[in-house]
Amino acid sequence: MAKNLVLAAVLSAALSTFAWAEDQPAATAPAAAAPAATAEAAAPAAIPEKVEAVTTQAATIDPEVVKQITEKLKPLFGSAPDSIKASPVAGVYAVSFGMELLYSSPDGRYVFSGDLIDAQTRTNLSENARASGRKAVMDKADVTKTITYKAKGEEKYVMSVFTDVSCPYCVKLHQEVPKLNDMGVTVRYFAYPRAGVGSGPYKEMVNAWCSADPIKALNELKEGKTIETKECANPVADHYALGQKVGVTGTPAIVTQDGVMIAGFRPAQEMFEALEESKVAQ
Repeated sequence: MAKNLVLAAVLSAALSTFAWAEDQPAATAPAAAAPAATAEAAAPAAIPEKVEAVTTQAATIDPEVVKQITEKLKPLFGSAPDSIKASPVAGVYAVSFGMELLYSSPDGRYVFSGDLIDAQTRTNLSENARASGRKAVMDKADVTKTITYKAKGEEKYVMSVFTDVSCPYCVKLHQEVPKLNDMGVTVRYFAYPRAGVGSGPYKEMVNAWCSADPIKALNELKEGKTIETKECANPVADHYALGQKVGVTGTPAIVTQDGVMIAGFRPAQEMFEALEESKVAQ
């Protein structure tokens, strides 16, 4: 959310100089049940370092274009773009700052944000680019530091869920986990305390991740129970940073294996269908 506000403020300021630019739906759910699965939790998760992709992309486009776009946008965003790539539109370049995607003229003077759609194929090229970047980040995350509810039988999908124990819709989604497991979906939980590091929900999730039985502890938190206070080397702060990096602005936030973001609660059957649709779309 903060990143989006920064983006809006930056583009608004740029408009006066040289550029122009850009919790969850309610639903019902069945009563809770404790999923049978194994848990994996302990030390901090590895958060990928910022990728200086501008230099690798420079080989594919005119270095002068890279130089001009970088010089114009770096002062506005406080850092160089993560990547600059030629878009399918002649003379328009896709510029990314994390999960934020902008489009720029070759000299960096004109900048706009929004989705680029291929009208012929009806493909959202911008969202595909975001998904690709999100997948690259998530693929480097240490999944052994998640609390995982494994699929029963053949594993068809794995979904990464950024969750907050104080989020009502996260509780609703958690109640759907047994059904998702029965459908062949593995659910990996990443901690995302919306109130930030050091908050009450943050401390509660630290207690769960440090518990001798993280799954039992997380189930109890989702049921509104108080669990024993624990301290250990834990990944909660790193998970929160990871969520911000991949563009989480609310919970629950689901990231598919292909990097597609599914925001908000959906019943198990609808979530399974969304997982299937996101795979087909990719």
